[in-house]
Amino acid sequence: MTRLLLLFLLSLIACSECPEKVPPFTWETIQGREERDESIYALRRPVYRIKVPKQWKKIEPKSHESLIDTTQPNAVFCIDESLKFTIHTFPNAGWQERIPPLAQVERWKKQLGSDNILIEPISHGGFAGYFFKGEKEEKGILGWSLSLDPELYQNLLYLGQSSEEQEFYRQMSADVTLKISGPISLLKKHQKDLVMAAKSFELIQSLPILK
Repeated sequence: MTRLLLLFLLSLIACSECPEKVPPFTWETIQGREERDESIYALRRPVYRIKVPKQWKKIEPKSHESLIDTTQPNAVFCIDESLKFTIHTFPNAGWQERIPPLAQVERWKKQLGSDNILIEPISHGGFAGYFFKGEKEEKGILGWSLSLDPELYQNLLYLGQSSEEQEFYRQMSADVTLKISGPISLLKKHQKDLVMAAKSFELIQSLPILK
């Protein structure tokens, strides 16, 4: 009995001296787009954040590179030489300019040119939309098409006193896509981390509620 107690105490001491494990993930901020091209320096503000593996390398446009063109990604995460995880936002000035999440999904379906696809509705962090997974031969696509909840979006339309505040709220209400394409074998290898990252994507600032 004494021997067992001694072994137990030694194990506790050993565990207490073990170095703490460093979390393998980190939170990265994602900037919105500038809305005016008045100088060589773009006026962009951090709007979103996302949790990604620490080994992913984030690439953002430099301050002199414009993001007004929405075909340019807000940020790209390089996973390896063959895989790049891209984030696009699509700010708009009203309901008529919004891009329905399903429209983005249909565009990806045409890009892939395959019927071997999976489409699932998703919602998290105030966003709702669709998860897309498609495969053709050795190529695959994983995509998340997201729009802010209609009630939250409606609230943002009526906020902001100055033009800068209104611009910031437009960035918060933007439609969003997260997408990656590449060899199916590599997508399967990283799918767990990709899904985790997509589910973590959120606005940095709490959404205001109108009373």
